[in-house]
Amino acid sequence: MEIKAKQPSSTIVQLEETNNSAYDSALGTKSIPILYLRFALAGIMANAILGVVAVVDGYFVSGFQELEIEGVGIGFTVMVITRMFGVLLGVGAGAVISLRLGKGRIEEARSIMGQTLWFTLFFSTLLAVLGLVFENKIMTLFGASDEVLPYAVEYSRLLWISLPLTILAVVLSILTNIDEKPVLSMNSWLVAAIVSAITEWIMITKYDMGMMGSSWANTISQSIPVLLIFYFWFGKTKLKPKMKDMIINLKTIGEVAWTGFASFSSQFMMFIAIIFFNNLLQSYGGGLHVAAFTIQNGYITNLLALAALGGMTGLQPIISYNYGAGNLDRVKQAIKMGLIFTIAFFVSLTAILIVFADPIVSFFSGGNPELQKLGIWTTVVFNSMFTLNAVSLLISGYFESQERNWSATFISVSKVLLFSFPFLFIFPKFWGVEGIWYAGPAAEIPGILVAIYFMKKEFKRLKDTNGEKVHL
Repeated sequence: MEIKAKQPSSTIVQLEETNNSAYDSALGTKSIPILYLRFALAGIMANAILGVVAVVDGYFVSGFQELEIEGVGIGFTVMVITRMFGVLLGVGAGAVISLRLGKGRIEEARSIMGQTLWFTLFFSTLLAVLGLVFENKIMTLFGASDEVLPYAVEYSRLLWISLPLTILAVVLSILTNIDEKPVLSMNSWLVAAIVSAITEWIMITKYDMGMMGSSWANTISQSIPVLLIFYFWFGKTKLKPKMKDMIINLKTIGEVAWTGFASFSSQFMMFIAIIFFNNLLQSYGGGLHVAAFTIQNGYITNLLALAALGGMTGLQPIISYNYGAGNLDRVKQAIKMGLIFTIAFFVSLTAILIVFADPIVSFFSGGNPELQKLGIWTTVVFNSMFTLNAVSLLISGYFESQERNWSATFISVSKVLLFSFPFLFIFPKFWGVEGIWYAGPAAEIPGILVAIYFMKKEFKRLKDTNGEKVHL
């Protein structure tokens, strides 16, 4: 309901209270542990399915030539762009919409949903055109040598063409969670995974399409969840987009983008770090180290990162809705549950990864003994501190869910900007190419200390409210 500025404050409070009663959500009533496990596990499973698609792709890619593997790894960076802008608009809109729903402002939440989808389509189309026009320069910037450039361009071209669909798919899958349908979002990625695996097997094994078979499979797997738009058009949802939302309010999109900026900045910093990694590894270690980084960035670490992102986006609607409704006791319970689960889950997952590094890497090394040996070492070193990464992401997402964007962004950016980048240039002077691999996990230690500092202050703030319900 739209409230005009001339109305007295007492009327506004009355209207907001009326609206709150009009939108009864399980997010504000059901048990927090049950809610979190439902949303977080569905988010992790959805993203893990996407990661498994990448792993299957890695199996086929492992049979390619070394230059082709390097080309795939560099071209795959386009998918990081997809995730980067997908979370900017998806996580941002999700938090803003959930906060509005928590306050009972349903029509405003619906309008934000529609405007976000239309803006995503317009913006991603422009981005795709720019990517295609400047594809050679972009792939060179991403770390492609003269020999690798043709392979990187060939692999990435289809990814640029499909960019509007893949970014919209990420946004829609996040917004489906906001509408309390996490299993629907998960199933969309499951269907995508099955179709992708079949497509890749047919194109590479049966028709010998090589890299283009891999590119097609990734395009399909990333695009299928865009069909969730039919749920919002025809399903039972209060967030159904309307044609009038094509008239975009830049102030609304600005709020969405600023709210999602912490998640975007985290992905953007990762994107820049990947460029630095590719270039530094090429300079210090050559193609073998770039191929090893492809295994980590494209498959193993990528799977962990997707799982962490799924856990964070699963927490978001619970935090945003209850913060908007003033249920700070439930907010505190939710973040505690999220921290406990994240630490237990990723400590276990990282331990399994380290113990079984040999057979896992053999899945991607294509029988190359040098790549296998290097791949095992980099898997252990590069992922040893990933639990700290997942916790930092969760804490940043917590503040983002409340539109406390400066705190969220500082947590996301400081780790890479203040620690990773300096380490990338300092460590190789002492340990050569191995120092580049050490830089990432080393940066997680000061990074988590920053996140803990912010979270400690937040727990004190929540404690001072004594668990009372307050109107924000």
